[in-house]
Amino acid sequence: MSTMVSRLHLVHLTAVGNSVAPATIEFGDRLTVIHGASDTGKSHIFDLLSYAFGIAQAIELPDEAKGYQYVHLGVRTTEGNIVTLVRDFNGGRIGLVEEDLRELTTNLAPEYLAPKHVSKDPRSASRYLLSLTDLDESVVRTNQYNETRPLQWRDVFRLTAVDEETILTKRSPIEFGQYHDRPVESAIFRMFIEGQDDSGLTPIPKAAELKKISANKLEILDQVIADLEQELAASPPVDQLHNQLARLNESLIAASRTMNDVSSQRDELVLRRAANTKTLASFVERQDELGSLEARFGLLHTQYESDLSRLEMLAQASDVLAVEEDGSCPFCGAEPAHQHWPESPLTTEEPATFAAAIASEQNKIMSLRANLDETISSIRFERQEITVRASALRDDNAQLTTQIRRLDTAIETPGGELPPLLKTRSLVERQIDSHDRLLNLLALRTATAQVNKPKTSTEVPIVSGDLHQFDTVAQEILRQWSFSNDSTVHYSTSERDLFVDQRLRRVRGKGVRSILRALFNVSLAEYCLRRDYRHPGFVILDSPIVTYRQPGDPELRGEEETISTNVVDAFYVYLQNQFGGQSLILENKSPISPLPEGSREYFFGGTAATTQRTGFYPPQN
Repeated sequence: MSTMVSRLHLVHLTAVGNSVAPATIEFGDRLTVIHGASDTGKSHIFDLLSYAFGIAQAIELPDEAKGYQYVHLGVRTTEGNIVTLVRDFNGGRIGLVEEDLRELTTNLAPEYLAPKHVSKDPRSASRYLLSLTDLDESVVRTNQYNETRPLQWRDVFRLTAVDEETILTKRSPIEFGQYHDRPVESAIFRMFIEGQDDSGLTPIPKAAELKKISANKLEILDQVIADLEQELAASPPVDQLHNQLARLNESLIAASRTMNDVSSQRDELVLRRAANTKTLASFVERQDELGSLEARFGLLHTQYESDLSRLEMLAQASDVLAVEEDGSCPFCGAEPAHQHWPESPLTTEEPATFAAAIASEQNKIMSLRANLDETISSIRFERQEITVRASALRDDNAQLTTQIRRLDTAIETPGGELPPLLKTRSLVERQIDSHDRLLNLLALRTATAQVNKPKTSTEVPIVSGDLHQFDTVAQEILRQWSFSNDSTVHYSTSERDLFVDQRLRRVRGKGVRSILRALFNVSLAEYCLRRDYRHPGFVILDSPIVTYRQPGDPELRGEEETISTNVVDAFYVYLQNQFGGQSLILENKSPISPLPEGSREYFFGGTAATTQRTGFYPPQN
């Protein structure tokens, strides 16, 4: 969600002093018109605003301002907070009071702002006011080299407020300084039209800076070239070095063939040794496995021997313990009369059955033992065979290692030719490379010595689409002012002024020229308000309606060209009902028709008048 741009709203302008009644003007929410005869203080209102904002460093006071000491300017921010700028008529810093102050107070302001146009202090008057309109820290282009300077509050004020003298001039509405100020004037206007400042510009070095940079580079290049030339002092010419390099490469190719043959033999031996090593590893693993099996089978063989011994003992015991009829008991020696046998009769067949079972078990175990003996013999044979084969592989690996070392020696010095050839070729290649670098450095020095003037332009291009939108807004407003039903408006970047109905503003009569100057400032404000671009949100125009013709009056030409009365009425209606901002109009001529409802009107009648108000300052007894 985008944040709304901050604006300023003029609340009141008040002058205070000891023993005098406050002189005040309270501004309307939209349109405020102060009109009356000359020398009644209307233009003084403009001067007071300029002074209170810190634009002017001093102010000339009329006689009726005697006794007044301070000017208070109340403004309301977008957040709805009212702050009052308080400034002594004798000059100095601007007091900042965060409330609506309209009376003389003996208390010091909580904070004072330096009335400086350019300041690093964010609490200077200029930067404080810029911050209230989201314009602080903006920069604008000052020349064709894309150098920039901070935007100042007076830059903004010039495009929102036009005094009586300026509104009649034939000068461009964006101009304020000398010829060298033209780039920054256009840059400020472009900032409002495009909605962004010039902080993204890349500075272009000046010719003098380029020459200085070039001189520094030449000094370094000359030293590098001198060192390289000294290094190549004993070197043969580069064409001889190329011939020598060709011969060296041929010799190296011949030597490399021998080395390649030896290298192939070595690779084959290395592969054989690696295969042997892998086989030996598998032998070791198999030996461990067979050893483990033999140990476990030996334990099983011992178990079989133990079982056979136990069975043999049982067989012998069965013969000794056989039961004989009418005999003594083989267990306790009791006589037959004292023997107690189970009720089931004993038979002579049972001993025979027990002996047969023992013999059967003995045969079974002896068969298992015989099979186990064969398995153990097979394991021992395999282990012996692995031992023999492993020994043979180790002997083969030892021979292969000896052969590989011999080939390694042959590769390192094949006939003693390759190392010196490689060393000589490396030296020749370095010398050739040094010759090439010397040629490149000499070419670079020639190019560096030629300092070309950078391509620059004082023109400040403006995005055509944005400028067209501005033209559309201005044309719409002019038609609402009843200037003409089909009026066309176009801002020319080359003429830096408005073309209205194909005619340049500055060639029009003063009556038309002033209203078209008002059109420029009002259109710029309306354009920024519609697009939510940064702008204070108000316009102040002193004498936009210099003269006009009544219905039936002839249309004059040249400098006496005027506007019609319906333009005057439509002008005020638009500012009150259609304009999105706030406007203050200071005018010698009173409105022809009553002002639109909701507007604020002040009439200064002068000292000879019988009206309620003679001017800004009330009469003093």
